[in-house]
Amino acid sequence: MEAAPAQSLRPSRSFADELWQLLRLGVPIALVQFGMTALNFVDVAMLGHHDPQSLPAMALGNTLAWAALVFCFGATTAVDPLLSQAVGARDTAALPRVLGRGILLAVVLSIPAALLLLPAATWLAWLQQPEALIADAAAYARIQSLGILPFLCYAVLRSHLSAHARVWPQVLTIVVGNALNVLLDWTLIYGHLGMPALGASGASIATVICRWWMLGALLWFGRQDLMPHLRQLRDATVRRSAFALGPLWRLLKLGTPIGLQFALEVGVFATTALLIGWLDAHAGVAGEKGATSQGLGLSGHQIALQLASLSFMVPLGLGMAASVRVGWAVGRGDATALRRSAGAALVAGASVMACFMLLFLLLPGALAGSLTTHPEVLAMAATLIPIAGVFQIGDGLQVVAIGCLRGLGDVRSPVVANVLGFWVVGLPLGCWFAFGLDWGPAGLWWGLVLGLFVVAAGLLVVLRWRLQERRERLAVE
Repeated sequence: MEAAPAQSLRPSRSFADELWQLLRLGVPIALVQFGMTALNFVDVAMLGHHDPQSLPAMALGNTLAWAALVFCFGATTAVDPLLSQAVGARDTAALPRVLGRGILLAVVLSIPAALLLLPAATWLAWLQQPEALIADAAAYARIQSLGILPFLCYAVLRSHLSAHARVWPQVLTIVVGNALNVLLDWTLIYGHLGMPALGASGASIATVICRWWMLGALLWFGRQDLMPHLRQLRDATVRRSAFALGPLWRLLKLGTPIGLQFALEVGVFATTALLIGWLDAHAGVAGEKGATSQGLGLSGHQIALQLASLSFMVPLGLGMAASVRVGWAVGRGDATALRRSAGAALVAGASVMACFMLLFLLLPGALAGSLTTHPEVLAMAATLIPIAGVFQIGDGLQVVAIGCLRGLGDVRSPVVANVLGFWVVGLPLGCWFAFGLDWGPAGLWWGLVLGLFVVAAGLLVVLRWRLQERRERLAVE
């Protein structure tokens, strides 16, 4: 493969050339993102074919786990533009400092995030979630606390490899990681190979094991690119510079808006899940065998959300690739390449999501059937999946625009867009649809649709402004 600095300093010759270069980098990254979500997809599929309580318990526990993790994940993502811009500027001395600083930030942030999950049962009871689900959901969340550190460190190492256009170590890691997850889920959820049947807790244990294994595997598969920079941290001068409190604090300040944007976006979906859980606990929806449902809406929501998350990984990968290519262009000072990279990424993201939109609108029953066999859950999921289909294009455009803005160094505009789109428009309207008009879970999802399109429209306007400005390289030294 061509050396990354030489590749980054060679601008594309046309829009078609830029699109090809974006796809060459973005498709493997999207495949990795797809594989990351496939881990959760397998969990949902196996729990959906287990007992009726396991899937909604996992949905609640996973919601709490991501609520604790997501800000930390976003904050460590601040290394993305720093690394890609350093590669574009051929500033090799900055790379070990940024890498070491990112790993240290991951370690520091993982501690409070893990501690937040220990009283998970208290949080769920306080949020008035279905009582029958609390014990299993809390156990799922507490186990997840052990997987926060490897997840964050893995994300930092991935950012370093992506900034150098090294994606195949990531692909190999995720392929083997998915195979391991299938085996562990089959063993721990259902109780094969002499193990007890642990249901949702088994899925959580499998996830934690896979995260630690994938961190080690990425270090091994990517050792050619990672180890030279990690070894430089043995030098006392480099280490002091990398771990100095001033630059670490500035990295956290740069990452805080990204973490807030992640928390706001994931938070609105988490709040939606908790509101649906509240509906399940209080509405008395009839469930299987005539019993009161303790998770019917949550199960349908988790299935629709899992499918939407799977499709979202493709434009997310393209947005990450766009962030790298835009960062390279900023490092080179190439304004023409900035606009060309952003345009190609937006076209690619919208095109892919148009295909997913048709799939969700035309085949909701078949898609739901891949994840569950319980008739009531199938019916609920089939009403939500087409709504997810409506927001596919808006979801794709907003995440690609965020990637472009991050490459430019603008990490604050997505925060404002998320506050206005999701929390001022989408969630209040969703609550009105769900509770005022009595649309139930579908009403909350229609609120998400409106919120996503407001976010996308706002970000596209901001991106157009930013592309007309002169952009300088970011620095935290």
